[in-house]
Amino acid sequence: MISTGLHGFGRFAQHFLYAWLSDPDGISLDFACDEHLTAEAVCDLLIQHDRLDFSSAMPQARDGELLLTRADGLRQRIVFHHGPALSASWLGLPDVWLECSGLYTQGSDRRHFAVGRTRQVLVSATCWDADQTLIMGFNHESWQADASLLSYGSCTVNAFVPLAACLHDNFEIYEADVSIIHNLPAHRLVDFPHPQRRECTLTQMAPRLLPWLNSTQFFVNYTVIPYTGASLIDLRFRIGKIGTPATVIDVLRETSMRFRYALLDRDPGVENVIGSTANVVLFEDGITVDGDIIRMSGYFDNENSAVRYLELLRWISEANDKLHP
Repeated sequence: MISTGLHGFGRFAQHFLYAWLSDPDGISLDFACDEHLTAEAVCDLLIQHDRLDFSSAMPQARDGELLLTRADGLRQRIVFHHGPALSASWLGLPDVWLECSGLYTQGSDRRHFAVGRTRQVLVSATCWDADQTLIMGFNHESWQADASLLSYGSCTVNAFVPLAACLHDNFEIYEADVSIIHNLPAHRLVDFPHPQRRECTLTQMAPRLLPWLNSTQFFVNYTVIPYTGASLIDLRFRIGKIGTPATVIDVLRETSMRFRYALLDRDPGVENVIGSTANVVLFEDGITVDGDIIRMSGYFDNENSAVRYLELLRWISEANDKLHP
């Protein structure tokens, strides 16, 4: 079992914490810090969460600690520091730092965490110069014990890359377009009253992770809108091996668990996707094949992609136990 420290308590970290409390097996969460929030403020956020019910965890701040009840009934004590991790007296004690604040996403930032016995830093965002970007169901088994800075990619990278890899294995993709309508957390709506087109990290990261995907034949249209529901995704793939809707659906059914997506019979409606643990939720009546073009539509709960982060962390913990029995 590895010891971890959690840095930052934004929406992603809150979803990670909720998932970990539900299933803490293999991971010890011993330390936490936030540069803006006190332990009391963190507890208030958890108690007042608009999606997640932390009532059974009974969040409490006391004597420099967060107290939380796990699903197994254990009352977890997490040493808390209000300020940068670099100023924490226990810096260097966790085996793995979980950088979930969004503040430290460059290779040079590893110095804030990778000291003492801390062997790795796992960033919950795209990190361009990370030693490794690991995507569950795609390349997680390539984890290297001596890599000090790891990235889990992003919610959009996890939504696209394993799915594209699956389709390429079966139909030889040589061109792809992705359109994403991305949500906002409620507390940010006031700052973004109108839709905004933005650059998406998927544009550069997908060709990096998928060597067969030519960046000149890959386009991402990414729009953030003032809305708090699940995010929407539409995909178009040009393929070299012609298929039919039935063959595409058969492939997706057979590989959904491996590549961490969900395939439903029909469109569930965006309001029913919140809480899904799938990288992307697809539906059969949203899949068409026209000649050498596959089109499909889906949804993803981007905040809940934290479950994939937890899954990756657990895999690292198990792999580490095998190296150091």
